Amino acid sequence: MSQTLSLYRLQQVDSQIDRAQARLQTIQKTLDDDAELRLANERADSTKAICESTDQSLKQAEADAQSQRIKIEQTESSLYGGKGHSPKELLDLQNDVAALKRHLITLEDIQLEAMLTAEESMTVHQTAQADLLAAQNHSIEQNRGLHEEQNLLQREMEKLRAERAAVAGPIPPNTLGLYDQLRQQRRGIAVAIISENSCSACGSGLSAAQMQASRASGQMALCPSCGRILYGS
Repeated sequence: MSQTLSLYRLQQVDSQIDRAQARLQTIQKTLDDDAELRLANERADSTKAICESTDQSLKQAEADAQSQRIKIEQTESSLYGGKGHSPKELLDLQNDVAALKRHLITLEDIQLEAMLTAEESMTVHQTAQADLLAAQNHSIEQNRGLHEEQNLLQREMEKLRAERAAVAGPIPPNTLGLYDQLRQQRRGIAVAIISENSCSACGSGLSAAQMQASRASGQMALCPSCGRILYGS
């Protein structure tokens, strides 16, 4: 096997490894940062806090209205209890009862508004809880597929690394060093095939001598434009 052919095969294996690694990184990022589930959790937590707040407001409104009714009952009991009161005292008690009842109407309006707000916030929270459950189920299903793909890619990576070691083994260290250097400098592509008398990587035209050199088993030709190793099949 010519040295250039070995490098071309190494390039093919490395490209497969690069693609597998890129996909593994994307999968891990998706697993680590599930935006849909995170937003659903945040909304459920937010609506729960609002629900608890409105529920507390309703309880307070109910307690205020009930306290006012007790005051009315106590004042009416004093008014109609048969105890001797002067005409002025009776008039004051009647005015007190009237004032207490007027204020009770206000408190009952507040209670009704608090009840409607609490019911609305509960409905919103229940919807958020349903959305969260749906997001959790979707995440579980999606992650199951991603974990399966991740496992397959990891097994494929093991095979590719073993294949790379077998291909790279016979290549001289200095040549392998040049290849690795070009991989770093040329966005992962160190070896370019010759296509239509041109370098397939940069499109630069090649002379007949350059193409002939790329096919010679004892030497290595580089693209005069991008510097990549040329492989002519």
